[in-house]
Amino acid sequence: MSTFIDFEAVKADNPIAEVAERLGLTLSKAGQTLRGPCPSGEGGPRALAITPSKGVWYSFGKQEGGDVLALVQFVNGGDVKDAAQFLAGTAPLEKADTSSPERGAERGFRPLTYLEPVHPAVEALGLEADDADALGIGYAPRGTLRGTVAVPIRIEDGTLAGYIGITEAKLPSKWKV
Repeated sequence: MSTFIDFEAVKADNPIAEVAERLGLTLSKAGQTLRGPCPSGEGGPRALAITPSKGVWYSFGKQEGGDVLALVQFVNGGDVKDAAQFLAGTAPLEKADTSSPERGAERGFRPLTYLEPVHPAVEALGLEADDADALGIGYAPRGTLRGTVAVPIRIEDGTLAGYIGITEAKLPSKWKV
């Protein structure tokens, strides 16, 4: 099997504005650019700028930028080959943590390795960081669930079926915390 990747062809076939939408970035038109919050969570509500006509992006929060491949790397992690495979449709959205095999990975669902169990949003749900970490729960600073507390959903045998993002949780007043 060939491992050759034509990076220029991948970039040409994937307009940056469409890729930003595919990555779940929330952007609005501002003249010739698209603006929105940076996936890193740094900067303000317009910290990410994408210029579709040039095929480039820049994060004012992180002071870095680049082309469409660099944008995929910035949001999903991984290297340029992972980004190209994602754009070509031959790789999953999230980069797998290859250091330890997880149940469900063979079905295409991989744990989100960048979740932050130590975060005020997790604490607001009444979870201790150690418990959240053990359960695979954490704040998502990037990706499709960016800005939410990501909670894994598993089927009966423990296989990872996906994630749900919690933006706000309010317990009924009759429940004592």
